[in-house]
Amino acid sequence: MDNIQFGAFVAQLRKEQGLTQKDLAERLHVTDKAVSKWETGKGFPDVKLLEPLAQVLGVSLVELLQGARMEKESLTIGEAGEVLSQAIDQSQRITARRYLRLLRWLLTAICVYLAYDPVILLVSFLYLQILALTTSASMAYTYGIIGSADGPTAILVSSASTLPIWLWPVLQAAGAILCLILAIRVWRLERNLR
Repeated sequence: MDNIQFGAFVAQLRKEQGLTQKDLAERLHVTDKAVSKWETGKGFPDVKLLEPLAQVLGVSLVELLQGARMEKESLTIGEAGEVLSQAIDQSQRITARRYLRLLRWLLTAICVYLAYDPVILLVSFLYLQILALTTSASMAYTYGIIGSADGPTAILVSSASTLPIWLWPVLQAAGAILCLILAIRVWRLERNLR
């Protein structure tokens, strides 16, 4: 079943009944935007709404799911099962796409969060390197080197971490790259579900 064919059929039946999108939405307890999405093929009603929708539009559930009026009165059990199976599959694909889209945006946000510190550190490092190349050695005191006539003084700072200082930005960058790769794979999977 095609969303566009289904939507055109719903719009045709709604107009035959003399209903507006808002009227139909009120009878089904949904928003008029939901009805608009169904009619334009951008969405599909929940499986629970199919029977009430068919009743309001004055068609059988099978006719609604096929997107066309039936010439004969009844279907075989196999045909009815196939139509119902198509409707359930369509609903599940739409739900899966919604969750995949949410997962993709979540992964993208995590990627941006993790990439922030390493990018700032890299830009700061590059800036200091460029600054060191363009300034003279006599301006070394601007970098915070302290000392006297005897030479520079080293200041030792202890920290609670036993890990090297460069490890955390590397782990963050690796996590950001992993999230980016996963977001791209989820996006491809989402496209394949259409």
